[in-house]
Amino acid sequence: MITAGARVRAWVGRAAVLDAALAVALTAMCQIQLPADESLWVRLSLLAVLVVAVRRRWPLGATLVLAAAVALQGLSADPPATFGLFLAVMLLMFTVAADCEIGRALLGGLALSAGVVAHDVNSAEYGTAAGMASDLAIPVILWFVGRGVRIQRRRADRAGELLARLESDRDELARLAVAAERRHLARELHDVVTHSVTVVVIQAQGAQRALTGEQGEQALVSKALADIEAAGRTALAEMRRLLGVLREEEAEGAQARPPGLADLPDLLARVRRAGLAVELAGTGTPAALDPAVELTAYRVVQEALTNALRHAGRSTVRVTLAWADGALALDIVDTGAGAGAGADDQPSESNQSSGGRGLLGLAERVRAHGGELRTGTTAEGGHHVAARLPGASGLPGLPGVPA
Repeated sequence: MITAGARVRAWVGRAAVLDAALAVALTAMCQIQLPADESLWVRLSLLAVLVVAVRRRWPLGATLVLAAAVALQGLSADPPATFGLFLAVMLLMFTVAADCEIGRALLGGLALSAGVVAHDVNSAEYGTAAGMASDLAIPVILWFVGRGVRIQRRRADRAGELLARLESDRDELARLAVAAERRHLARELHDVVTHSVTVVVIQAQGAQRALTGEQGEQALVSKALADIEAAGRTALAEMRRLLGVLREEEAEGAQARPPGLADLPDLLARVRRAGLAVELAGTGTPAALDPAVELTAYRVVQEALTNALRHAGRSTVRVTLAWADGALALDIVDTGAGAGAGADDQPSESNQSSGGRGLLGLAERVRAHGGELRTGTTAEGGHHVAARLPGASGLPGLPGVPA
């Protein structure tokens, strides 16, 4: 594959060959146009036209050499006026203006103009002010044309750099968007799978203990299995919803509604069936929240109850929803494992790790909506989770939780 750099080098190589051929042609033209009796030093001075071959590589140096040669010819009694030399002057006027910064371009243009004036002082045809002005008119115009070309080149270069920067920024924004969506889906999967699987595990443990007991406990086993089935169905429904978001195949509005505050009673019922005593209380006047904020509130309660199921044993959990100025404060407190907790109720290392990740994900969720999440322990050894989520009119106060 031919790279852009290779194409540029190839073009520069071809341009150098063309300039060399042009320099030879202009030099030959000058020599042919000279009178047969022209002095040797004039003929030698016209060899300076050969600098056209390096005009792209050393534009200012080539211009100064040609200016000196043109001025030197003014020492002749009647300096020759050859068309080849005039073409070389015009070409280098354009080149020095187009390829150099303004200071060097002005130096080259003024030096070549001074050389032309020195050449025409002793000329029978261009020795007058009008003759010098006519001799300089086209080269000066070409100098300004060269500056215009340089300005357009710079604009094109800046536009290319801006386009490249915009493309780079676009790629970076796309990468950040993908990373953010991955984090969002990871949090969703954690919340859905962790809660439902925790309920399944606890119910299964209860069923196993019932099976080892008296025969009258078959009803408890049946109830535990029914709860396991319900939790599994809930997990499947949530997974289908997330997969629908990933595939983006469902029509708008056809995807399952994400859970919100209206689903809290069902959540609490599942947790109660798993053996955890839960109380729900509310203060203030409920207000409509953005669906994404409602989902975050639901996940906060879900994660707190899931951690209580794992770590708090046979405790009591109180969930409080406090409304103020259209915003919502959540307060979830459990009484701790207590004396009745058995060995099976103790949290494992893996559970603790998973719970930590869940709380970190919750903190990210809440901060994304401009809210705040705090967690800590109570004096009785229980756990306390408090969150505030904004509404249309601001945020209520956050209950005091140790940082």
